[in-house]
Amino acid sequence: MKASKFLVLAGGILGILAFFLPMVTLHRADYSGSASAFQLIKGLSVASDAVSSEDVRAAAMSSESVQSAKEGLDAMKGIVMAIFVPAILLAAIGALGVSKRRFGRVAGVFSLLFGLIGLGIGALLNSAAGPDAGIGLTLLLGTGVLGAVGGLFALIKPERAATAAQAPRLVAAAA
Repeated sequence: MKASKFLVLAGGILGILAFFLPMVTLHRADYSGSASAFQLIKGLSVASDAVSSEDVRAAAMSSESVQSAKEGLDAMKGIVMAIFVPAILLAAIGALGVSKRRFGRVAGVFSLLFGLIGLGIGALLNSAAGPDAGIGLTLLLGTGVLGAVGGLFALIKPERAATAAQAPRLVAAAA
């Protein structure tokens, strides 16, 4: 199906946009705010730089605790980035399909797989956030749905490469 590669590409682009949009929006009596994954990564980078500063090293009892805190902050950044890996891979698969003008079963399998993984991550985060879920989590769910549907369409009816018209061959007559 010709639309499958565009569905996968659109899903990947939505997932990349979700990185910059609010994942959680809080409205409480004393506080109101939102946070995106991009803001979270920036905040963790600032905290990691603060832990590495000389003032913290001098105040720390041991350098092992400073190293442990830095490793923990780096691990949290890795987890936040891992949430968006399926979206990046879906965008890459969709872009490759659009550029090659075909989207076969192999691309369909990977799109379906990454779409289902993205859908699972989005559903898990959306249920954890509950009523505080932001537009970024909704787009993350849309990423998974579009990737899975595009992959399923590609498995049902793959788009083959256009075959070049072959010139008829002349058969040599036996003498």
